[in-house]
Amino acid sequence: MKTVQHYVCETCGTVYADKAKAKECEKGHKAPERIVGTRYLALGNDRTGYPLTVRVRMADGKTVAYKREGGQ
Repeated sequence: MKTVQHYVCETCGTVYADKAKAKECEKGHKAPERIVGTRYLALGNDRTGYPLTVRVRMADGKTVAYKREGGQ
């Protein structure tokens, strides 16, 4: 019987055979700090009530926008 050892990025769950690559993957992910803005549609145009876009400030200082998918 063989023993198989692998390493898993705790952020995204990707499995690696190499420990250094798993650590590099973990360090490469950017962590969100806080929501800095949202955009909603009028309820007459959107029955979900969820934001259309959300802007998030990341730990490295950059701001990124995420857009809702699917169902209105």
